[in-house]
Amino acid sequence: MFFDEVSLDVEGGKGGNGMVNFHREKFIAYGPPDGGDGGNGGSVILRADENINTFRHFSGKKHFKAEPGVNGHKDNMTGRAGEDLIIKVPVGTIIYDAATGDQLVDLKKHLSEFHGAKGGRGGYGNGHFASSVRQSPKFAELGDIGQIKSIRLEIQLVADLGLLGLPSAGKSTLISHVTAAKPKVGAYPFTTLVPNLGVVNLSKFGGDSEQSFVIADMPGIIEGASEGKGLGDKFLRHISRSAILLYLLDPFAYENQSISDQYKMLHDELEKFNPELIKKEFFVVMNKIDAIPDEDREELRGKLLTDYPELKDKFFMASGVSGENLDKLIFAAWNMIQKADELPEDLDDSDDLEEYVPVALIDDQGFKVEKIREIKSGELGEPLYGQLIADESLPTRTLYYVTGQRIEQISRMTNTEYEGGIHRVYDVMKKMNIKEALRKEGAKTGDYIKIGPNTFEFHDLK
Repeated sequence: MFFDEVSLDVEGGKGGNGMVNFHREKFIAYGPPDGGDGGNGGSVILRADENINTFRHFSGKKHFKAEPGVNGHKDNMTGRAGEDLIIKVPVGTIIYDAATGDQLVDLKKHLSEFHGAKGGRGGYGNGHFASSVRQSPKFAELGDIGQIKSIRLEIQLVADLGLLGLPSAGKSTLISHVTAAKPKVGAYPFTTLVPNLGVVNLSKFGGDSEQSFVIADMPGIIEGASEGKGLGDKFLRHISRSAILLYLLDPFAYENQSISDQYKMLHDELEKFNPELIKKEFFVVMNKIDAIPDEDREELRGKLLTDYPELKDKFFMASGVSGENLDKLIFAAWNMIQKADELPEDLDDSDDLEEYVPVALIDDQGFKVEKIREIKSGELGEPLYGQLIADESLPTRTLYYVTGQRIEQISRMTNTEYEGGIHRVYDVMKKMNIKEALRKEGAKTGDYIKIGPNTFEFHDLK
């Protein structure tokens, strides 16, 4: 089975917790705060690798999580950042958001990367919060959670030359003759079971040792492939990345299809699948000439060019078995590929790749206040800090949700074991004008405010 699609869940590592500590040394009983910050969590990075061409290595695992950051230490020492988790994928991997179907990135080049899930920010230690106003902060932050994403991966193989032909046209034999690839061949009528990539070194045919190109052998195409017949459009999409195309024709084709019929069928199926494909540079090769006398070769050639005179300068005859004329074919392909490489690419990776910004405190000041429902006193348990001023005579309270990237991150990273940390949430709510927005919605002292994982009590104090 050719694994060319897979869905994965990726999760960045949690940031390390900040530390609460005060400097101690001889003759100094209670020194300044020196709790260090937690380290950032590692990220899950998908990296294109030209040595991989399937997703087979994902068959036993679908969830990947990067290493968490280490907690902060005393003496203002920051915890170690978590290691990034590198996931290797084939060159030509397209990554989609599994929920929306949106394309996130197209990894078309070797070693190009995509940060699939960024690690969480490490929490600040109490040394970070020391100031002239707050000289002895007795709280620190928790590390933030890493990003969690569900993604779908799809391969579209990247090759310089793509081979097209009927089942048994001899594509696998040809590619095994000109490269070191060893294609797996199945039973008639769908010969090649999976696309095969091979590197053609021109030195083998008398060229320069530095000259080479990548050739892709696609499973046999039959009529109706663009509509899903046979192996169908499952593999036709792989031909989209080839710089040039080679139509391989079989003079001994089953069902007595002439080479003219074969060329027309292949051309039509490509056009139905994607009209842009027939605009690619191409040439046509009649294979298996080792089994055809010279006079019959010319007769077949004449019939094809009578039907399609435009193929005169694009037609070759060769044998993948004996190697006859393969040197001419390889150099013709090389020259055509060089011309194709001079054309500008439709899409540059730099336009797709998400710029990596190190994890940090979210700067989005936006928020939304939503009145949810009336609840009985104590229905949700005691809210944070509520036990100090809660008016138990209130028969009911109102529950409000406050959403917003920054305020939710502040709530997630608040260590509720420290009263000072809870006070900080109230300070941030005031600075962001969230308290004023709650008043306008009708919130009164004792009402419940749900922010991220925590529930706070509203204090109607100026």
